[in-house]
Amino acid sequence: MSIRAFIPPFNFRTLLLLVFYFVVAVFSYCFAYELRFDFEVPSNFAADRLDSVWWATGLKLSLLYATGQFGCLLSYFRLPDVLRLFFGLLLSALILVSMWYIYGGAGVPPRAVILSDFLISFFLIGGFRVMMRVKSSRSWADWRSADQAENVLLVGAGEVGAGLCSDLLHKSGLGMRPVAFLDDDPRKIGRYVHGVLVVDSVDGLAQVAQRYSATKVVIAFPSASIKRVHEVIKLSREAGLKVERVPALTDLVSGQAQITQLRPIELEDLLGRDPVDLDSEQIRAMLTGKRVLVTGAGGSIGRELVTQVLGYAPTAVHCVDRSEIAIFNLRQEVLKPRMGQGARIESAVLDIADTSSVESLMRAFKPEVIFHAAAHKHVNLMEAQPEEALKNNFFATADLAAAASRHAVGQFILISTDKAINPTSAMGASKRLAELALQAQQLEQGNRTQFMSVRFGNVLGSSGSVIPIFRAQIAAGGPVTVTDPEVTRFFMTVQEAVGLVLESAAHGSGGEIFVLNMGQPVKILDVARQMISLSGLREGVDIDIEYIGLRPGEKLYEEVQHVNESLTPTAHPRVLRFVAGGSVAEPIEVIRSRLAAVMAEPDARKIKLAVKECLPEYTPYLD
Repeated sequence: MSIRAFIPPFNFRTLLLLVFYFVVAVFSYCFAYELRFDFEVPSNFAADRLDSVWWATGLKLSLLYATGQFGCLLSYFRLPDVLRLFFGLLLSALILVSMWYIYGGAGVPPRAVILSDFLISFFLIGGFRVMMRVKSSRSWADWRSADQAENVLLVGAGEVGAGLCSDLLHKSGLGMRPVAFLDDDPRKIGRYVHGVLVVDSVDGLAQVAQRYSATKVVIAFPSASIKRVHEVIKLSREAGLKVERVPALTDLVSGQAQITQLRPIELEDLLGRDPVDLDSEQIRAMLTGKRVLVTGAGGSIGRELVTQVLGYAPTAVHCVDRSEIAIFNLRQEVLKPRMGQGARIESAVLDIADTSSVESLMRAFKPEVIFHAAAHKHVNLMEAQPEEALKNNFFATADLAAAASRHAVGQFILISTDKAINPTSAMGASKRLAELALQAQQLEQGNRTQFMSVRFGNVLGSSGSVIPIFRAQIAAGGPVTVTDPEVTRFFMTVQEAVGLVLESAAHGSGGEIFVLNMGQPVKILDVARQMISLSGLREGVDIDIEYIGLRPGEKLYEEVQHVNESLTPTAHPRVLRFVAGGSVAEPIEVIRSRLAAVMAEPDARKIKLAVKECLPEYTPYLD
């Protein structure tokens, strides 16, 4: 790159800098003479100084201009800027030195003056630039608020941690003062990063926090595993410290987030395992150019399904839900922003139990893939109304599957639940019957549709799940209600849940039940304690936890497979396939007839006993 590339256009700002640099150049040149002669400059050298100051200053300003010093932003001054300033002034000094040797010193300042002038100019201009950088980084309000900043520990002394430390040191308006680093690399312990000491490994967090009076921990290694993040959070909570973390590395690299945009720890960070990446080219091959129908599209799972499906360039997506407000919100928040971006997007208020409306939809839309997420899913509500669970989850699903088979839909994927395994609730039993209905439909003569079921654990943040309930209880001041201190559940993010649906559809051949390997189950009591802690409150001091006992239909722990199901691997290491198992006393059509008869006069106890006769693995709660 040529020197001219650094030359800025000449404007008023450039003129102001020219005046400043001119004053500095004249002062440093004259002062260098004073230093050389101990502030008693001989008359002949004083005359030479007066004669040469103008052209020597002109030479220096020309080279400063050529090296970009007039077009720089004064608030930025890093190593590249220092080097350009240094070489501009050095080139001016070298020209003067060469002239001294060429002319034998005649009419040229002494060499000592040239050296002194170079150093004085460099330190004066450099000092000015540093002051401007400090002033822009920390306003006077920042300086005044520095004493009010809280002490924070930075976990991770790598590039991200160092960058965060630098920003926090120069922007005290952010309200945080880094006082110490923690890092597991023993080579970094005892060293300084931007003047802040790497004190100890992460395991010494509590002691270091006490020593430095820290009140917050910032996790500054975005590429760390969820397991390690979970350990840091646990140590911080035990020490009574608040916890935040830098954005994800992908967001930092893409520019979607700044390093100082810290975020609080979310429950997704506390799964105790790394999120499962389920994206694959097979999913794209399955969905690209296809017509896709999503039922229950307004729910938590349905919305995410629609969002992810649209990312694989289908020809058309049709979204149905029997809730008017759910479809309205889906249109406003998910569908409208994606209109006109390729896929034809349609939506409708429709009850899948209305067989005539479903038949009309099948004829008009001709779906090639169906994701069936419409269902009643709340365990406690369905215990009192088992007939509603059966109507929506079993009968409607069986009718929809039959319609899909008649219209030769390519793939039909049912969103099931881990509560369908050896069910103890009416909701779980209805979902298990739906799975069996799909397996029966798969074996029907002439069927060309691949029917698959996907079992979920608890989806973090979905409507009716424990997370929003706890959040509302904490906001109300408590108590936080937990059924039993030993109750455990499997948790997954909504992105993982939907990724599992798509992965299953891509790998299934029909008749399978898929499930995500979700690691170890999580105690609901631990989730409650973590949410209290993340809210900045203390259990037993600010808010209490109350045990209310297991409710009808609830289990102490969820199971991962039926006793008669055999596990087989899939192409994805975290997706498991169960070969059809479980016992059904009679054919599905006979079960439908028997249950329809008992549901004619709704009696929860009789209906549950009838389901028990049809589904021996069901253990009903009988009031």
